[in-house]
Amino acid sequence: MKRRTLIGAAVSAAAAALVPRRARAGEPIRPPGALKPGDFERACIGCYRCAEVCPPLAIQFPPRLGLEEAVPYVDTRARGCVLCMQCTNVCPTGALQPIAARSEVIAVEVRMGVPQLHRDRCLPWSGTGNCRLCHEVCPYADRAVELVGPQLGPLFHPDACVGCGLCEEACPSEARAIRIVPGGGK
Repeated sequence: MKRRTLIGAAVSAAAAALVPRRARAGEPIRPPGALKPGDFERACIGCYRCAEVCPPLAIQFPPRLGLEEAVPYVDTRARGCVLCMQCTNVCPTGALQPIAARSEVIAVEVRMGVPQLHRDRCLPWSGTGNCRLCHEVCPYADRAVELVGPQLGPLFHPDACVGCGLCEEACPSEARAIRIVPGGGK
């Protein structure tokens, strides 16, 4: 094996190890206000302004090791979006469309993803414990997620969910029953 090939392989392996799991595991969760897929990636210049103003540091960028494009994403497993909409107001290219930071506007205009619940891992649904964290942290509790049944297990309503990921972040580590997946596109 040539030295150049060996060094290239080592750099590629190191870069892959640095990229967060969510960024490698398929389509990432785009920040609120993102244009539709394709348009968002073309419009984003990777200026990092959205990440700089994000209070919980939910907006991340993959590491840049070359000239490849770097577009923001939200890793809801690590940090959910608090829906402050600051990122949508600092985007210089319109890749993130401005959204008013009012609950009723966000409920209509934001669809970053949709929740998937694995009942076999969910403490109330599996009968292994009590938990109401997803309901407690949800900014649209009783609309996007309600507690049902004798164990008060969560029932998600994807059409009312904005995909902020606060429920996924709050889900106890022993369960990890909630996963936000891309969807909606607003």
